[in-house]
Parts: sequence; structure tokens; C-alpha cells
Amino acid sequence: MNRQFFAQLDENNVVTTVHCVTQEFLEANPDRYQGVWVETFYNTEGKTYAGIGFTYDEVTQDFVAPVSPDIESEV
Repeated sequence: MNRQFFAQLDENNVVTTVHCVTQEFLEANPDRYQGVWVETFYNTEGKTYAGIGFTYDEVTQDFVAPVSPDIESEV
């Protein structure tokens, strides 16, 4: 069995959790896997593996890492 990874998205397409689960199991357990789930790929060229806080881009069908705000140093 090949491992599959799915990211759960909130209403803003931000990843809230990532699970290793098959598509069939996910679909067979809607009470356990509620909301929107999108497959994410590990070690696949051209794809970004989803992490909590990443945003899903529906156009590219890929995940974008959050941008850290610049921290201004006190002088």
C-alpha cells in the first residue's frame, strides 16, 4: 500500500492538520474527516508538502509556506 497524505483546510484554505490516510478510508469516514481535505505529496518534484499554517493555492494545486514577518531590531 502506498502512503497518501491529506491536509485539512479551514475556510481560508489554510492547513490545520495533515494525516497519513488513504483516499478510500478518508471518504469512508466522513464523521472522522470532516471539512475539506486535499492530497499533499511528499518527495514529489514540483509539489510542496503541506504543513500546518501553509495555504492551499487552488490555481496551482500546491501549498504555499507562510511568510514570517520581518523582525525589526532595536537600535
